[in-house]
Amino acid sequence: MPETPITDALFSALLTQDQAALDDIASHRAAECANLRALVCSDALGAIDLDLGLGVSSNEYVTPFFAGPRAFVISPGTSIQARLTGGRSNALIDFSLSFDSNFAEKMRASVEGEKIQQIDRDRISEILMLKARNRRVQFDVLPFLIENTRLTRDAPHNERPLNTLIAFRMLDHLDWDAFQSDPTRFVFDTPPEDLKTSLRAGAEAFLSELRTSEHVRHNEAKSACTQALLLRFAQLWHEKAKPDKRHILSELLRFSISEQGALPLTELRLIWTGMTSEKGSPFFGPITGRAKDMLKDIRGMAWDMTLLRVLEQVATTSRLGSFFIPYFVSIDARWRSLLRLNTVRLMLVDDAHRRTLFARTGELEFQHVLKECMQAELQSEMTPEKIEARRRSAQTLQLDLMQQLVAAEEERWLKQAS
Repeated sequence: MPETPITDALFSALLTQDQAALDDIASHRAAECANLRALVCSDALGAIDLDLGLGVSSNEYVTPFFAGPRAFVISPGTSIQARLTGGRSNALIDFSLSFDSNFAEKMRASVEGEKIQQIDRDRISEILMLKARNRRVQFDVLPFLIENTRLTRDAPHNERPLNTLIAFRMLDHLDWDAFQSDPTRFVFDTPPEDLKTSLRAGAEAFLSELRTSEHVRHNEAKSACTQALLLRFAQLWHEKAKPDKRHILSELLRFSISEQGALPLTELRLIWTGMTSEKGSPFFGPITGRAKDMLKDIRGMAWDMTLLRVLEQVATTSRLGSFFIPYFVSIDARWRSLLRLNTVRLMLVDDAHRRTLFARTGELEFQHVLKECMQAELQSEMTPEKIEARRRSAQTLQLDLMQQLVAAEEERWLKQAS
């Protein structure tokens, strides 16, 4: 039988705090750890403060990806430094704020001087003031553009993504000192209309590349995959007058493995949190409450959950062994509440084999629930070979096949609901 991948073995040992297993890895598999990076959240004062002096931890609309409040980071570079200095090392840290499409649209309207509600204008000012006070703050436009690219594919004349991208690029030309003094005014180094004109060609070229990008299509396929999972969740939830949550999770596991060929642990974790937590349940209200526009709502929910996957990809980004700390900006309080219940406490990355594992808050308890819900026929699916095959399948999802699965699940729901 093939040996368990080093990431899986180390992740399990760290999660369960199995010192014997850690000692065995150190004795017999140390060479396999040469390309590993890890971020471990902690309360220890000697760890890195993940707020990074940005002031984001107290902002209502900014949700951290990592639980924090501080973290230890481990990489080949930090390990060598620690050995040479007797235990001290420096870590390269980068960070960004990513936006959902609704917040990005409000940002566009504000920058372009459109009339919007004062509460939205205040929200935008709060976020922009973070950058005005600390110019190291970066805005990541890719998450909302991945979501909105489909709009231009379905309707080529839809310029919302283009105009939003231009508005964000205009911020590179903003007089931040003037904004800090008076956040009701946007002062640019070029007249706004001239600036928009000069930025348009570059923005159009960037969006054209996104429309044919394999990365974007993969995330679209991932969103469709999640949409199908949520549709099956809706069917299972309304199957009986009193939903059996563990039965639902068991059936979703079976559906994921047999119908999708993958095991989407992040999405299953979010669904489980929604079923079992008072704070997490509002996000799934359109499903559990059987909203009138539930099918449309599910599509939007699937994109929200896909954006979390995009943040996972961002968090694994590394330049010369650096670590990336993403934050997510959203107006949706229900989504923010669910995210805060599922922040990451441990990230383990194998850069050589492009494999990443995340442990979220309460991960050990969730793993126990998963094990209990793995019925007899599913246990045979948990061999190292089959787990690895599902990982490869998850990396090569086909958009057309996932869309067919969504159509089939919508048809099943409509028959059940009639």
